[in-house]
Amino acid sequence: MTDGTGKRRRAPSNFRQQDVARAIKAAKTAGLDVARVEVDPKTARITLIMKGADGEETKIENPFDTAPLPSPMRKRRTE
Repeated sequence: MTDGTGKRRRAPSNFRQQDVARAIKAAKTAGLDVARVEVDPKTARITLIMKGADGEETKIENPFDTAPLPSPMRKRRTE
């Protein structure tokens, strides 16, 4: 990809560091102990891996990652 000057430009980021920080903060506020964070940069999927009571890791998935998406063909509002 080039921008008109012949220089390469970066692809836009799908997630931000603040998104990861918010997810960790929310987990800690809920009383969970975060062991590890996994981020898939292509899909912007953030997965928090929690420590269980016995020290083993427990994976928590975001339910919105598997939620159905609205139809792209639905009618748009006209003004």
